[in-house]
Amino acid sequence: MSSRLAPVLLLLLAACGDGAPRPSCGVAALAGPTMLLAEFATPGRTLGLPPDSLPPRLVARVVAGPALPAIVGRTDSAWVIGIEGTLPPAVTPGFGVLIVDADGAARGVFLYEGPPIAQAPVLGSVTVETTTVPLLGIQVDAAQYEDPRCPVFPDSVLP
Repeated sequence: MSSRLAPVLLLLLAACGDGAPRPSCGVAALAGPTMLLAEFATPGRTLGLPPDSLPPRLVARVVAGPALPAIVGRTDSAWVIGIEGTLPPAVTPGFGVLIVDADGAARGVFLYEGPPIAQAPVLGSVTVETTTVPLLGIQVDAAQYEDPRCPVFPDSVLP
């Protein structure tokens, strides 16, 4: 069992963008997205309506996995996020969460496995490869889920 955990531990330790392993980056990569899900129970955090505008491109991050570029589109009433690239083989997406900071600026999208948050409003959809899942939204301060030395949604991912 420990031989299967070793690659995960190495990935988490090397989660920082500058190549210098930092244990805090690996901890933030796992704990941050998990803590965000609890914020859906905090009044005023869940986005009830789609934001009026989003940038044309965002960074999408698979929880405890890679960051990928995403294209943003819109229908009459919902946002459509198209993730470019390939997911790790064992990942089966269940829902996406649009992260908006306290100022209302979109930071990126987390892609989670499992069923969506019960009764959270659906703001649109996330498509990756041949799968389309619901897009939920939450407004939080980046300090709640990110180590500032290890950006969760690095601009370097975008073309």
